[in-house]
Amino acid sequence: MSTSMTETTTTRVRRAPNKGLVPEPRFDPAEHLAYQPPTEQLTMERLGLGHVPTPSPIGVTSPFPLASLSAVTALRNSVLQPQVLDGYMTASALAGPHCQLRGMAPHAAKFVYDFWTHPTTMRHLCEAAGEDLIPVFELELGHTNIQVPKGKSREDYVRTLHPDPFHNTPAMDPPADSDPNLSASSDEDTPMVVDFHRDAYPWVAVLMLSDVSSMIGGETALRLGSGELFKARGPALGSCVMMQGGYISHAALPCRPHPSLKGADAKAAVNERITMVTSFRKRSAFGWRDVSNLENIRSCSNWNELYAQWVTSRVSILEEKLSGFRRVLEARRREVEAEHGVVGGLQRPVVSMQEFEALKRDVEDHLERALQEMLPYGHDSDRFTPIAPARDSAEQKTIGYSREKL
Repeated sequence: MSTSMTETTTTRVRRAPNKGLVPEPRFDPAEHLAYQPPTEQLTMERLGLGHVPTPSPIGVTSPFPLASLSAVTALRNSVLQPQVLDGYMTASALAGPHCQLRGMAPHAAKFVYDFWTHPTTMRHLCEAAGEDLIPVFELELGHTNIQVPKGKSREDYVRTLHPDPFHNTPAMDPPADSDPNLSASSDEDTPMVVDFHRDAYPWVAVLMLSDVSSMIGGETALRLGSGELFKARGPALGSCVMMQGGYISHAALPCRPHPSLKGADAKAAVNERITMVTSFRKRSAFGWRDVSNLENIRSCSNWNELYAQWVTSRVSILEEKLSGFRRVLEARRREVEAEHGVVGGLQRPVVSMQEFEALKRDVEDHLERALQEMLPYGHDSDRFTPIAPARDSAEQKTIGYSREKL
């Protein structure tokens, strides 16, 4: 049984820092980015999902190089720092044996924050996705998933990890793309590591931080519009996949050792799998319905932080919608005044009652859906929110605090 984050940091036995850690370096796009555009961008139409109302036409990209080896090492070094492992380790009810590190950027993992928010990184990701994107909010920058081997505890296993991705993996050349075990295909019988789901946010970038050259499998299974499965090949070390995962039902398939590996090498080949995920939305708030939700996020989050950033982001989107509508009215006024040569005393309407009614419905729908995603503090599913003493009973009743119930 685990305890709350506050209790965990105060009662946990102090462990020695992971081996190989160094101070976080300064992010340098010339050194830390190795971007090459994806060779393929599968559209929602090609996936048989053209009928799904999405903000962007691209559904998923092929894996493409993004992070250099020095960046991979620096990202691993950043999330393995004691302050991250002690303060930001969670787990989700969605997957098998694993741990998650989330919410550490920028306060406890500056390099992670700088990597994902630098204008050069964002330019590359937007090019790959074919869309102008922005991160949803800081809590979802560099969310890290670490597969925990069967029979090992999260607390102990993560302390064995090293910043060097090759430290504990058998050396071998990566299999060729023509290897039938790695090719995209349909297979209804393959067991899932993470079952079918849609992501909490419209877009995700999934970056591989482990050497998977000695593994086969590990694809993402996409549910096509026909109901069939399409297995999208997973990224290699330092490579990334962009996916409109909030609109595509998908699942994570398991890995297994390459057939050429035997014994201890085969076991080591599938022991480590670390991915880093950052979530995005389309920059413009117009012309699409945001499907962001907290269904799979609440169970692995500090609700104090999650709700603060969630509501702030929802209000920011609303501000964009309202200010955009205001700019339209101002532009129409200028057009009418120029057309009639009269400033003031408009000669024809600039306000459409139907448009204003649609805006009202959009605003109400946006706020209602945002509120529906927020379960009350103290709910049974609230497992990682720190407990803090309220200043008085009224505050305790109004705000509430919860205890992790793992």
